Amino acid sequence: MSLSNFSYGHGKDHKGWRELLQFLKYLRGRYPYTERLYIILDNFSPHHKKEVKEWAKANNVELVYTPTYASWLNRIECHFGPLRKFALTGVYYQSHKEQMQAIRRYIAYRNRHQNDEKILKEQQKIRVA
Repeated sequence: MSLSNFSYGHGKDHKGWRELLQFLKYLRGRYPYTERLYIILDNFSPHHKKEVKEWAKANNVELVYTPTYASWLNRIECHFGPLRKFALTGVYYQSHKEQMQAIRRYIAYRNRHQNDEKILKEQQKIRVA
């Protein structure tokens, strides 16, 4: 997945280790098993669950953890500012489903307008922070 094209938005009502493992299995299924996957994660406790680490080791997946207070090292972080500004700020969604629909619409827009100056300006904010 290129940095300029993050085309998937997955949302769950609960974000525990089981949901993470389900998502990792989904990702694993999208690529040949012979291709090692490197998944960048922060230090959220479900990311460190024994079952998650064991599954990753057995399935040619390397979990790479960003240092504490260094989320800017995760290359996806620069996309969250624009997503928050253009899809979430100032809006009250009636449900989690409605919120995820807005996020997916933003992602689709972002993928169609990769050189949108407003989005790129928002992305730059985290890169210089």
